[in-house]
Formats: sequence, structure tokens, C-alpha cells
Amino acid sequence: MTSTEHAQQDTTDKGAAPRPDGNAQVMGFSVRVAGRIPTRVDLQHAGTPECQLGLSLGTVLVYLRSHYTAQIIAGSWASAAPAAASLIPQLAGRQRGAVLTTGPWSVAAMVRMSGTPNITGGLIPGRPGSEIPSMLRLRVGPITWDLCDAAAYTTTLAAWKKAAALLAAVDEIERS
Repeated sequence: MTSTEHAQQDTTDKGAAPRPDGNAQVMGFSVRVAGRIPTRVDLQHAGTPECQLGLSLGTVLVYLRSHYTAQIIAGSWASAAPAAASLIPQLAGRQRGAVLTTGPWSVAAMVRMSGTPNITGGLIPGRPGSEIPSMLRLRVGPITWDLCDAAAYTTTLAAWKKAAALLAAVDEIERS
């Protein structure tokens, strides 16, 4: 059989029942951050029904359309300040290696949030006798954030507040 004949050969199973299409869905994911992570706020299509804000927190991109949603998240994040007060200022040295895994991979995620996302959280105490410090775990919709130090907490809090303020300003302009 030549390569041309092989390429034209029909390999379908004529007697097989049709198979349903498969699908996959991410039900949630975890992000562990330490230090001053890079953040960015991008607003697109202001003043139109397609208005959307992109909030980048490290490798996670969250799309928001409502200042209500952003304000709920920013307010919940801010209410975690008493727990965040017990975090170390900045994770460094051997502790960083014990908490953050390293490797030749890079993962990114995009999430669209709307309405009132389910937000929970609390402090996870460090393990006695180990280099793993206390972490603040905040679950926002499908994302579980493990904040390893105060720098990560303050950086992300400032970004959520900025997103909420920008979307509130856009809503105010649209109402006037």
C-alpha cells in the first residue's frame, strides 16, 4: 500500500454507535502567592453594554463587568485584614522553597466573575517545627487563594480595591 492509498483509506467503524461529545470543566483551582505579585487593571468598552474590566493578579486574569461584584470581593478581602495581620511580612529564603513549588511549568487561568460570588476564608496555621508559615486562604468563587505573606495580601487587596473603584466610576458616569 502506498502512502497515497493509506491516506485515502476509510477508517471509520460503520457499525459503531455514535459517541457523544466529551467535555471537561474546571470546578475550581488553587493559587499560592507570596511577595508583591504583579497586578494590572484594564478597562475595555467603557460606556457600552460590553464594558469589562480585566484584573490580572499574577497569572490569574479575572474579568468583571459589575462594580457590585468587585466591591463584594474587595470588601471581603479587606475584612480578612485581622487574619492577615498574623502573616509574616515577606516570605523569603528557605521558607519560600518550602511553600512555593518550582519547576519548568507555567500555568495561567482566566475567570469571569459576576453576581455575588461565594467568598470564604481563614487563617491556616503554620506547622510547628517546619518552615511552612501561616497562610491566609481566601476562596472567591472558583479560585482558592493561598496568601503566604503580608506582601501578597496587601498587593492583591489594593488591586481588588482599584478594580472596584474603577468600575464604580464607570457606573457613575453611565448614570449621569
